[in-house]
Amino acid sequence: MAAKRRWPGCVLCRIWEILEREKTPEGDPCVVIPGHIARKPDPCIYDQFLLMQLGKPVTWDNPDVRIFLNGVEQYTYNLTVGTTYDVEVTVHNSSRDKPANGTAVDIRWIEFGAGGQVRHLIAVAAANVPVWPGTDVVTTKWTTPDTPGHYCIEVELSHPDDGNPSNNRGWNNTQVYAAQSPVARDVRIFNRYPGDCPKVEEGGGPWLRPHRVFLGWAVIGAVAALLATHAGGSHADMAQPTTALAVPLRGLAMMAVGYAAGAVLGLLVESVYAWIRRRSNARRARDPRTDRTDCHLVRIEVDSYRFEDKTGKDFDPMTAFTGVGPLWNARVTPSSFVFQPGEAYRDVLLEVDAPDDAGPDGHFNVNVWQGGVPSGGVTLTVTTGG
Repeated sequence: MAAKRRWPGCVLCRIWEILEREKTPEGDPCVVIPGHIARKPDPCIYDQFLLMQLGKPVTWDNPDVRIFLNGVEQYTYNLTVGTTYDVEVTVHNSSRDKPANGTAVDIRWIEFGAGGQVRHLIAVAAANVPVWPGTDVVTTKWTTPDTPGHYCIEVELSHPDDGNPSNNRGWNNTQVYAAQSPVARDVRIFNRYPGDCPKVEEGGGPWLRPHRVFLGWAVIGAVAALLATHAGGSHADMAQPTTALAVPLRGLAMMAVGYAAGAVLGLLVESVYAWIRRRSNARRARDPRTDRTDCHLVRIEVDSYRFEDKTGKDFDPMTAFTGVGPLWNARVTPSSFVFQPGEAYRDVLLEVDAPDDAGPDGHFNVNVWQGGVPSGGVTLTVTTGG
């Protein structure tokens, strides 16, 4: 096949040569397509966090996460402790042009501890997702925790050439029940300050408060200078005549001098005042008798709640777990303690006097305060006997 004639410097000829060439999967090696216009895959999952940012309604019973037991799909809010389930995750691809082959699917379950969240890895799978509307399904085993409570399955996708990574994380809430009523279980409390307590910066005002200096002291100085000029000018005008322009100019000049003098005086006064306040607060901070709550002091209370998985913006975690008082007699031992230096967490014992007869389950909040500040809580479910 004869080589095609090339004309050096002929850009249009080069373009024509590329256009008439037969298309290949690899394309032309001399053509570079910018990354921001290249077509890329977009692996995705039902992502509550992206939908909430867009103001869309969401559900926490994720439609892309299904849980099976012996081939039968389970209600996600009615699982049993210590039971191995099959978790099925459906991965989508929003791209109509590029398949999302080799998408990594990280599946974890989240333990909600007071003061933090602990993620436990279930499995890392790979999905080969065809172009939209194609999907791929990955499955794995998950053994529920041995203690009843509210847990979450988290699915996170990753792809090296993902065109939109913002739709890659989805949650599926679960409620795990016990086969029979437990009367005691450990609750983990995480230390928000495993090191030393953060330093408390005492207030006393900044060294310079510009609005007080330039809009207060300086303006007072300008007004005082104007009044003084007016009083002095009245006597001078009676002694000798002046031009009509001299009086306003003299007043403006004196106002400028008064403004500058007031600003300097205000700067000195405000700086001295702030210095005195800082010295006083520094002495108070060094005083061991100062009444401050130790940041390592933990206080725990127990109440009940009624959980409802509402849809969209109606779901508010601040109200979904609002306490209504203990349904049954419940206590935490110890109900108050102090973290030791370097202690990352501590387990406390929750005891619940559940009825022996069969009946409705009880939902409880373990609310934690550390250093006098709310530090989160743990939600759990206790079943009755029978």
